[in-house]
Amino acid sequence: MAINPKVQTEILNGYEQFFKIFPQEHFINFGLKNIVTADTEIARTGWKELCNRIDNRSPDLYVRDMGRNGNANELLGQLYSNVFNLRINYDQTNNNQPSMLIQKLTGYRKNKNIFNYQTSHVFGRTKNVYCFTAPWNIVFLPKIVDPLTGHEAKGDFVKEFSKRFQSSIYEKFSAEIEEFNVRMKEIFPIISNWVEQAVPERDRLKYLKEFEEIRI
Repeated sequence: MAINPKVQTEILNGYEQFFKIFPQEHFINFGLKNIVTADTEIARTGWKELCNRIDNRSPDLYVRDMGRNGNANELLGQLYSNVFNLRINYDQTNNNQPSMLIQKLTGYRKNKNIFNYQTSHVFGRTKNVYCFTAPWNIVFLPKIVDPLTGHEAKGDFVKEFSKRFQSSIYEKFSAEIEEFNVRMKEIFPIISNWVEQAVPERDRLKYLKEFEEIRI
């Protein structure tokens, strides 16, 4: 005999259920208070070094895979070759280079003196060579917070936390982020033209978003 499920009219949101027990504002404050970033001066030095390596076309520059299982890496590589005159590398685990960097910058070592923290990119843009290993774009975030800030997370809380999260990091590293914006403003028209010529229309926005300026 077929079982007909009861039609549910109640809307359930897992985050809202959680916040009935743990107030949302407390959770946001907990997350913001426990973010681990690089020291501002160390990050400044690291950012200058990254820009110099890009300007000098270093062979050890990395980004995250483009597309499912890296199926668009070849096209992204052509973009870097044609627009930036770079031979780009792809992170073997999609997070190895940022993870090693934040450990180096902060002195924390995963599972040695920092536990249950996740390496996280504040502003995304992980296919942008200026962002993937930018010291101002990489933090340690408590794992209990990280699942609520990922791409699959939805809802007003996600928007609110992400906004305040990004604002706090922008405030700390505004000089470096504005330098990034200047570089993107200069190169974006060239990237946009290349994408229009080389990338299928359905995928163009994915590429362009990686090279947009950061605005809070």
